[in-house]
Amino acid sequence: MVSDKLTAVSGRVGTPLDPAVASFARFLRGANRSPKTVTIYTDATRKLIDWLARNAPEVSCWDDLRAAHLNGFTSDVLAAGRSAAYASNLYRAIQQFVKWALAEEEMTRNPLSGTASPQVPEQPVPVLTVPQIRALFTACEGKDYSSRRDMAIVRLFLDTGIRLAELSGLAVKDVDLDAREALVLGKGRRTRVVVFGHKATLALDRYLRARAAQRRADLPDLWLSTTGRAGHGPMTSSGIYQVLERRGLAADISGLHPHVLRHTWAHYGRLEGRLHDDEIMRLAGWRSRSMLNRYAASAADERAREAGKRAPLGDQL
Repeated sequence: MVSDKLTAVSGRVGTPLDPAVASFARFLRGANRSPKTVTIYTDATRKLIDWLARNAPEVSCWDDLRAAHLNGFTSDVLAAGRSAAYASNLYRAIQQFVKWALAEEEMTRNPLSGTASPQVPEQPVPVLTVPQIRALFTACEGKDYSSRRDMAIVRLFLDTGIRLAELSGLAVKDVDLDAREALVLGKGRRTRVVVFGHKATLALDRYLRARAAQRRADLPDLWLSTTGRAGHGPMTSSGIYQVLERRGLAADISGLHPHVLRHTWAHYGRLEGRLHDDEIMRLAGWRSRSMLNRYAASAADERAREAGKRAPLGDQL
């Protein structure tokens, strides 16, 4: 079966290809890449190694790798039912390894020549409607600790458009309520300041007062959980994700996740003209305009539809 071709080699003790991956990981850490990036890049390369062990045992060193092997690996990933986006992510991670291997002369020829990243179909970016946003706020209302915390989380997401890891990594000292600013650690370990509104400030103020009464209020982490063996310990990214899912269901919004809120922030910032493109990029922590175009395309589409309604050709004839 095709899926067997993708199965990791059970209990393997390593191959001659593995040491280079360890060296690649050291290079990434030395370049100050985030632990998540190191894991993504090295895991993708090890998936390729496992595939080669099963399907191309003749590859005994990285210089034996050819375009046909990479194309076969990508084809099997797609044939196993994985999405084009997943296959593309693997390809781009392996691309980074190949770039390093060529510079370090682990390879003398580029095996990526004659290959291409799988084309990912463009998908409409989901954004919340105004009624959905209001319903989400209503779902978070309450005077108990969890409600105060969850309202602050939702409002901070929607006002700043920050990523899940950025929000979960906040410390109490990172938030300045009087300046309405928060210092976040973004991708590439780059810090930036994001801003939030008066209602989010009030929600954060209420949360911090409720937080002060919690058993682990001495912890530096901004968000404290109410569950787990530690009880009131720091919330993980997974815990915050689950908060959004739960509050989303209460607001009749299925599948709510942090990226929807990030998309929504970019959409309304651009749609209403409150933020210029350069301002959106800086606040979002984007260094490429391609990300801006992807996240804010929904606003451009909506403006185009409204403009089309104002001047239909048939009404002028």
